[in-house]
Amino acid sequence: MARSSNYFAVLLFFPYLSLGSQRGLKTTPPLPIAPLPSAKQLAWQQGEMAMFFHFGMNTFTDSEWGLGRENPSIFSPTALDARQWVASAVAAGFSRVVLTAKHHDGFCLWPSSYTNYSVRSSPWLDGEGDVVAELAAAAKEFGIDLGLYLSPWDRHEPSYGKTLEYNEYYLGQMTELLTLYGDIQEVWLDGAGKTDMVYLFDTWFQLIHQLQPKALIFSEAGPDCRWSGNENGIAGTTCWSLFNKSSAVIGGTETQCVHANLISFQVQMPNIERKNKINASEKTWEELHTVLFSVSPKTEQILQ
Repeated sequence: MARSSNYFAVLLFFPYLSLGSQRGLKTTPPLPIAPLPSAKQLAWQQGEMAMFFHFGMNTFTDSEWGLGRENPSIFSPTALDARQWVASAVAAGFSRVVLTAKHHDGFCLWPSSYTNYSVRSSPWLDGEGDVVAELAAAAKEFGIDLGLYLSPWDRHEPSYGKTLEYNEYYLGQMTELLTLYGDIQEVWLDGAGKTDMVYLFDTWFQLIHQLQPKALIFSEAGPDCRWSGNENGIAGTTCWSLFNKSSAVIGGTETQCVHANLISFQVQMPNIERKNKINASEKTWEELHTVLFSVSPKTEQILQ
């Protein structure tokens, strides 16, 4: 006789006391639910807070996105003090600082060998300055992690838009940043301007992990950590670390979230008072967040 389609199995569970538990042995932990975070992803989450320094040519033009045609002479800080930046971050409890080594305007805060559009062509320290080097030295001194932002979009570089030439240019600059400044714990990418370019992201990721094995790569879609969908200082509800990458494309995930549980603050310094220093050393939290950022009451409550 054929078995009825309405067939149910009843499984009865009975308490079971093993001899091991009688002997005081530990109960084995349950199996974890995959996927599991890597060691560096876990360390990144445990760091909790990163301070993002959006500093560069935009600081002196009072703009968010430069055009790539700004004269290097505009970049002229008079009392830049990276140690004071980092000291402020450490005093406020941040575990990492991230710097825009190159934003969309293409101006480099280090003397890149691949372009003259950098601090080398500026009047700052007679063209001998290197913001990345100063920040790296300060981060090492204060024992805080360092991350670097290298914008894929470059509005100054003539090879931008030519797949082979620009990808080679970008990888050349990435290699400089990841081999000249010690340990880098995070690398930030950005999808802005990608409609004009074919970015060889997989090759970029492989190079970054090869040169800095401990570094996490941040973008809108990973591969290690990703954007929360806003720059408000706190992710929306609910924003999980698990993420379906099958449909995620860098530059196409603006409404999808995850900077996981890291609260990342972007410090914009567009006016005269903030061009050289973050005036926050040895300040209370109330004074500090007034100087550095505007946060929601909910975010402030979390940080306190």
